[in-house]
Amino acid sequence: ETELEQPSSSGWLASYRNGGTSAGRDLRLLDSPGQSLPAQADDAFCNVIFDGVLYNRADLSDYASDSSTENDAAVVLKAYRRWGEDILHRIRGIFALIIQDRERDVLLAARDPVGVYPLFYASIAGEWLFSTSIERLTRHPRVSSEVNRAALADHLCRRWHDVEESFFKNVKRVPSGHVMRVGRSKQVRRYWDLPIPGAGVDWIREDELERFDELLDQAVERCLCLGPAAIYLSGGLDSVSVAAVAAKNSQRKGLPPPWALSLGFPGDCNEEEIQRGVAADLGLPQVLMRLGDAVGHDGLLLAALKMNSHGSMPMLNPWNPAYHRLGMEGKKQGCKLILTGGGGDEWVGVTPLLAADLIRSLDVVGLYQLWSMMQSSYPLPWHLIIRNTLWTFGARPLVGATVGRVLRSVAPGLLRARQRRRMRRATPDWAAPDPELKQQIDQRLETRLEQTKPIRDTGGFYFRELWECLDHPLTAMEMEEVFENGTWMGLRILMPYWDVDVLEMLYRIPPPLLNMGGRSKGLVRQSVARRFPQLGFERQKKVIATNLFNSMMLQDGKKAWQVLGGTPALAELGIVDREQLGSTMADILAGNQPRQAYRIWDILNLEAWVRQRL
Repeated sequence: ETELEQPSSSGWLASYRNGGTSAGRDLRLLDSPGQSLPAQADDAFCNVIFDGVLYNRADLSDYASDSSTENDAAVVLKAYRRWGEDILHRIRGIFALIIQDRERDVLLAARDPVGVYPLFYASIAGEWLFSTSIERLTRHPRVSSEVNRAALADHLCRRWHDVEESFFKNVKRVPSGHVMRVGRSKQVRRYWDLPIPGAGVDWIREDELERFDELLDQAVERCLCLGPAAIYLSGGLDSVSVAAVAAKNSQRKGLPPPWALSLGFPGDCNEEEIQRGVAADLGLPQVLMRLGDAVGHDGLLLAALKMNSHGSMPMLNPWNPAYHRLGMEGKKQGCKLILTGGGGDEWVGVTPLLAADLIRSLDVVGLYQLWSMMQSSYPLPWHLIIRNTLWTFGARPLVGATVGRVLRSVAPGLLRARQRRRMRRATPDWAAPDPELKQQIDQRLETRLEQTKPIRDTGGFYFRELWECLDHPLTAMEMEEVFENGTWMGLRILMPYWDVDVLEMLYRIPPPLLNMGGRSKGLVRQSVARRFPQLGFERQKKVIATNLFNSMMLQDGKKAWQVLGGTPALAELGIVDREQLGSTMADILAGNQPRQAYRIWDILNLEAWVRQRL
């Protein structure tokens, strides 16, 4: 089995002081023996640290002399001297960027629009420390490694309030698409955003859809320029479409074909026939590994808990150990990066919450088309699809929003009480027995209620879901987990569907065009089906692994619970009542609460992570 590399051994660390003498305020990289440092450039007026990939270097270099011999930080520095903070609207790339402007006595810390590169910071007595690695920050002697109990307790209850906070008390993140400005005070603002519908969305017409193929081609090309590639190739439309573009581009440029790295899942989730067929048709060398072989004899859960104990945050994707093993096979073949189909579900698919907007506008035809799409694209019983369309994602959120709007006008106190009860119901009886922690959680709930905004009438539910996809703390954490997984393997993991140019166009494509042909992801489904006519993509339904995951948790949960000895670390922190939780877990592990099987992962995952930090 592949041994995991420690993430704590990687990552740079930068320091900035916003007090004292001019020399003492300089931004500087601290010693990181044996580590790859980001690009840095300095002149009398500015100091720049740039970690990432600059896509439009040539455009920015028009204003930089001798740019061919300069690093990316130097190009950014000269462009900043020309445009100031407006440079953030001009840069295209994936990056963590820090700029010290000595003339204005300010520091800017920015993260790329979708957060492919992380950027964390800690502030201690006038000193600001920055890194792409939380572990690197917490190893600094002035940064406390104390965990954030309230955030951990909320995480266990599946609540995430603040996109800036981490699971360490003194470490925060710069959110994706945001810049933090440090001067006399600290300000964090969004510098990149998707257009608000009320301001006018420039909808894509059907005759403009060819532009999507060009942008996806560009996104994949941006990745391939970074070295020999592999692809996590499932049997789904997203990774297959990326594989097809990558194979075409590699052939056109005379590069070796990318490696196809495929994981074989058991039962109804098995897609090996499609995975082999796509790789053979594209001429890709392939590693196809069964899930059991990838995770080893201890099984998925224990492998994930072992891997999780080393991470900078509790693991989100329980399949990570299998993909880590698969990725290391790609590295053995000389690959420097791995492409995935990540982002396809979020941006090529259409949220079922569109049903609420269609009901509100009395669009019966559109509602029928949405139901028909779901019926033909998802392996769910017809009655469940009807319920989801008409009630769960249709009338229910619409009624809730309407009631909330009325109560906000005539009885705001009643609305607040209603919202408070709903949020508190999500806290299990065994969670947060410590009175001080309980009080903190209640305060966080109150803060969340004060910050809750009504659905913008101009956008509706469809656009609200897209905005939340960008702003939600889970999205930030998922991006950071992907980055860290790549760091462990010594590879880049990149997702062309999260390319900002691709994303900006997909946002502007109306749902009927995304679902062209009456099936989900029709935009890419039709081209993939034409490319692989023998594999049945035109009628393929989404593979849903929920039942497989729950069965594996129930299968491996008892052994994992015994190996960990329950939840002593979480109990020590006052996050759980050990005795009460033990009784609940015994019932779940016995199979008496099948819908609560996800709790096995949530609880053991958090316990494994926390106990390494006490």
